[in-house]
Amino acid sequence: SGKAAGKGSQDKSSAFIKLVVRRLTGEEISVQTELDVLIQNVRASVGAKLGVSAHRIKLLNEGQVLNKSTTVRESGLEDGAVLTTIVLPPVYGALGHAGISAPDEVISAKMELHEALSEAGKLKPVHTTKA
Repeated sequence: SGKAAGKGSQDKSSAFIKLVVRRLTGEEISVQTELDVLIQNVRASVGAKLGVSAHRIKLLNEGQVLNKSTTVRESGLEDGAVLTTIVLPPVYGALGHAGISAPDEVISAKMELHEALSEAGKLKPVHTTKA
């Protein structure tokens, strides 16, 4: 298939949109993507611009984590949508063992990641009891 005839083309099969991605620090970047691209590919684009691998990127739209296996279109994203990204730290566990505290946003993101891994059968849940 060829490229769309022009900027005003209404060909939905090759529609490009621009997404604004905002970090918790307030920094913003923009990525251009097609509507039928998987969120995983958007994560890879964001990661490339931020210099981190895609698996460390979590994208949220209006407080909801975007599923990496759905498309931009299926996620309901439109041109100009503003997403929030959380960059998961690569050494969170090592930080904790060293006695370094992490921001609440990081702890929350790590808990969500663990829940997702557990649901995918990739992680056994850890249960703690208070003495």
